[in-house]
Amino acid sequence: MQTRNTTVTTVELVRHASAAARAEWTDRPDVERPLDAAGRAQARAIAEQLARGAPIAALHASPAVRCAQTIEPLAEATGLKIAAAEGLAEAATLPVLDGGDPWVAAAWLAGRTLRLLDELVAVHAGQRVVACSHGDVIPAAMAALVGRDGLDLADVRCRKGGRFTLTFDGDRCVDAVVSGPPEI
Repeated sequence: MQTRNTTVTTVELVRHASAAARAEWTDRPDVERPLDAAGRAQARAIAEQLARGAPIAALHASPAVRCAQTIEPLAEATGLKIAAAEGLAEAATLPVLDGGDPWVAAAWLAGRTLRLLDELVAVHAGQRVVACSHGDVIPAAMAALVGRDGLDLADVRCRKGGRFTLTFDGDRCVDAVVSGPPEI
């Protein structure tokens, strides 16, 4: 019988906390939309929750202000810098012709995010990483992980301020535990 020599890596995939309403944010780019007061409170609570676990090796966030702001309290608590990652960002336009088909956008987002997750797992093998993204990106990536790695997960949605704790054994995601947003 042959055994695999693998390393367990954890990725905390966080959905950004509560942000200013899109409908009220019309005069500036959406990427600049910040957290609202409830979101700032959620961000502090998220930092407290995540700081209680194993040490964190790296912090990554979508370039959107609200994503960086969600993990800023954690950055302050750990002394880590937040790396902006396009693989966690929403997409205003797609580099592939989609004809308006939403499934193409979801597939593209998922593929891009899976590539980033694979890179994070390779670079931070055996460690714990936090990555903050969006409500359209996370379900697409989670659905792709279910298909690619055979996760037993019926619901891939995540509420604002919630997260998936992903466990990778080597390069395969073997578990995903969803946590709702913190009580504030």
